[in-house]
Amino acid sequence: MAQESLRYKALLAAMALLILFSTPLPREWSALAVALVLMMSRQVASHRYVQAVDWNLLLLFMGLFIVTGSVASLPEAGVLVNQWLGSGGVPDDPWHMAGISLVASNVIGNVPFVILLLGLFPQLPEATLVMLAVMSTLAGNLLLIGSVVNLIVAEGARRQGVHLGFLTFAKAGIPVTLLSMLVAGGWFALGVR
Repeated sequence: MAQESLRYKALLAAMALLILFSTPLPREWSALAVALVLMMSRQVASHRYVQAVDWNLLLLFMGLFIVTGSVASLPEAGVLVNQWLGSGGVPDDPWHMAGISLVASNVIGNVPFVILLLGLFPQLPEATLVMLAVMSTLAGNLLLIGSVVNLIVAEGARRQGVHLGFLTFAKAGIPVTLLSMLVAGGWFALGVR
């Protein structure tokens, strides 16, 4: 009975969060409000929530955002990215976006790549932002190092005694990523946005 109650509470919290995300309220405030309501619950002691936090992972993300934001603010970063992208800036065609996302996401990671681009080009059109979101997300699945999420999964697997190595991941990641990016590129090329 207690497990069922927790399941309903999680479902209600997710629905409340989706509703709040569709309002003009800032997303971070919406997420904090729902988290606060959940933590005030008496079915699970608040200290258990705090104990469940992966502090190393939280520190990794904080460092990732700080370093990437700092790099994006350097004038040299803008010069280097502009040289790499060419005179046209961020590409608005799917095939160039796919190629750039594939390389950058697997060299510096898909999250730092997007943070860097958004820091350097804050006024991108909506269609380009959608394409960037899709292509960088898919590109991050190519190699184990392409996305922090991949590393989180590999670490979780290791804790359960399963080795998810670079080559093992690549055997599935490469074909799945290339195929999914091909489909997404075709979708965008057809003008479906």
